[in-house]
Amino acid sequence: MIRRSLSSASLLRLLVLMLCAATLAFLWGLHVSQKAAARQDALSAKAAEHLNLASIVAQSLRQLVDRAQAVGRVTQGDMKALRQGNANLARLLAEDPVFKRMSLYDRQGRLVSASHADEAATLPEDWLRQLQLHVARYGFKPFLPSAEAPGINAMPSWRLPFIMPLTDLPGREIDSILVVQLDIGYLAVLFQHIDLGSTGLMRLLQDDGQERLRIDASGVLMAADNLEPGLPQAGPDAGALTQYSPGGAYQSLYRRVAERGFSVVVSQRYEAILAPSTQAYARQFWLNLSMTLMILASLAWTLRLLRKRQEAFSALEHAQQVNQQLIERLEEAHRRSSHAAATDHLSGLHNRRQFVEVAGFALTRQRGQRRLMAILFIDMDRFKSINDSLGHKIGDLLLQAVAGRIQRLLEPGDEASRFGGDEFVVLLAGQRSEEQINAWVRELVQKLSATYALDGQEVNTSPSVGVSICPRDGQEIDSLIRCADAAMYSAKQAGRAQYRFFDPSLNLIDIHAFTLEQAFGAALAEHQFVLHYQPQIRLDTHQVLGYEALVRWDHPEFGLLYPDRFIDLAERSGFIIELGWEVLRLACEALARWHAQGREARLAVNVSALQLRQADFSTRLLSQLQGYGIAAQRLELEITETTILDPEGTAVGHLHRLRDAGLGISLDDFGRGYAGFAHLHSLPLSKLKIDRSLIAPLSNSHDDSPIVSSTIILAKRLGLEVVAEGVETREQVVCLKLAGCDIAQGYHFSRPLSPAQLLDYPPFNGIEDLVAAGSPAYTLETSAMGHSG
Repeated sequence: MIRRSLSSASLLRLLVLMLCAATLAFLWGLHVSQKAAARQDALSAKAAEHLNLASIVAQSLRQLVDRAQAVGRVTQGDMKALRQGNANLARLLAEDPVFKRMSLYDRQGRLVSASHADEAATLPEDWLRQLQLHVARYGFKPFLPSAEAPGINAMPSWRLPFIMPLTDLPGREIDSILVVQLDIGYLAVLFQHIDLGSTGLMRLLQDDGQERLRIDASGVLMAADNLEPGLPQAGPDAGALTQYSPGGAYQSLYRRVAERGFSVVVSQRYEAILAPSTQAYARQFWLNLSMTLMILASLAWTLRLLRKRQEAFSALEHAQQVNQQLIERLEEAHRRSSHAAATDHLSGLHNRRQFVEVAGFALTRQRGQRRLMAILFIDMDRFKSINDSLGHKIGDLLLQAVAGRIQRLLEPGDEASRFGGDEFVVLLAGQRSEEQINAWVRELVQKLSATYALDGQEVNTSPSVGVSICPRDGQEIDSLIRCADAAMYSAKQAGRAQYRFFDPSLNLIDIHAFTLEQAFGAALAEHQFVLHYQPQIRLDTHQVLGYEALVRWDHPEFGLLYPDRFIDLAERSGFIIELGWEVLRLACEALARWHAQGREARLAVNVSALQLRQADFSTRLLSQLQGYGIAAQRLELEITETTILDPEGTAVGHLHRLRDAGLGISLDDFGRGYAGFAHLHSLPLSKLKIDRSLIAPLSNSHDDSPIVSSTIILAKRLGLEVVAEGVETREQVVCLKLAGCDIAQGYHFSRPLSPAQLLDYPPFNGIEDLVAAGSPAYTLETSAMGHSG
């Protein structure tokens, strides 16, 4: 029933949209068609008017010329007598405006008589040729000669000459030639009642299309810009065409009087013709636009009502399906959570926790069947050099390729895992003997030492492998892994591409720890410790809020060592306090350097509980900040939950003083140790960092970890900002945002960056829009004082 209602609502919405679209299409289609029709009607009406005007003017001029020829025939004899002094007739004829100036020539073009003394003694040769051609084509009819006749006999431009052949009594040949020159001023008076408009033109063209006379609203023009193109040389005696001048386009109507040698053209600009129609339809346009807006507003209101109705039906349908959907979501969430918790995201192998669990079952099975089981600890040689020189992308591809080669060698019952970084652990089960295990390990070393083709580059590396065998080397998984690790260190010291079986005489771990302990003092004196920086991202804006400083030991022999290799050693040997001050010194130098470069980023530094219990800790730290010229607000101290267990309260007193000075105080690794919310009131905290062990299970929604949600809610009520560390997947980011978390850090956003890498990090240079993209990373890191970064 609900689905049918939803379908009906969708159909109704579609019908409303179609009706609205049809109405608007009809409205604007009608507007466009009417506008086009009105434009065409205006042009057609004006064309008929102008053609009629051109015809009237042409007929009037023709009648004038014919009348002049008729009078010339009647007075032909008297005009010849003008030479004998018959001035009265000449004066009488000259009073007629048509005969303002006239002259009579014989058939050879010699002057016989003239109304004015300044007339040319002979006709131009060109005019005589034109006369012969005209008589041959049209008979003895008057015509307008071409104005391009050369010589001094050319008529002035303000006169309009017409040549009229006068025949003898039989009318078969020319007896004399009468030239009548019309006064242009007379023509202007004759046509002054014609309204041509502001852009209208009336032009007189001679037979070859040359303009002889132009009349516009201002009067008679003798010279002006020509209109192009000219009249067609052949065709009907009347017609229309579009002509152009620098001022614009004209609609021109012409009437050709070919037998009289002239054409009359009436032209007017298109804009002037269409101006009334344009104004009328401009008003119609705004009316249509108003109607359109009204229709759209009505459509929006109708769609809003339909949408609310559909939302109500959708909510009802959702309520009916919620139970089944909840079950499906829980099952999917459990599956994802189990897979994410058991899998290393980069290699696809088991992670450490899942491997230990699977290996425990395998150990029990192998022991029950009295079979050998081997644990292989694999470390890739030169991986740090490859990762630093070729980049993290190549490093990740290399780890994936190594994992793939290991998986292809496994047999049923074998397991493989990635413990972190470039360390892999393999479990060999089945019915292998020690000799078969040795052969398998030899083949593994050979396979992993082969050249890798990664993203167009060839990479060469090799493994160092340590092997422990149950039950000879141990009866528990942890002890077998430690033995295999010790054997791996022995193989690494023997060179590359080596493998070693565990020997009880090996004590490499103790030797390694002793070596580091002996070198600790020199490392502090020689400043071998460096800081890497992991961005902290504000989830609501995806902008970098600051960075956490993570310490690394750049050992001259062992390379870059992570905190899990030396923090416990520093605490046992008493170097932890000196190391803490060295980290604070490096942090202050970095902040001062950033400030000089115009960067005002914040920096978070881990401080151990032992260092906080020093009597002069707060005084010394504030003096150090003042010495470097650093604002206290730019430094944040991250403390562990063990600080709360200070029986004397010295650490808490330092924290209060530093908080009052402006430093930020963050409680790190919350949820892993001793602290509860009841203890937080005694600490002047500004932030609360949730441990990565609580973040890792998040995969689909914040309901996956009620502890995380509850922690965020309670921290908010205490006025604290919440930071989630160890964020490695997009799903975790979504869950944390839904739960109300403020800040996050982890490999989903960025790995810890060396100082050189930090300079190339876009947000560090003010390019914040690249933060959200993230850069997946999977190598577990440890923060400056031994905590995850």
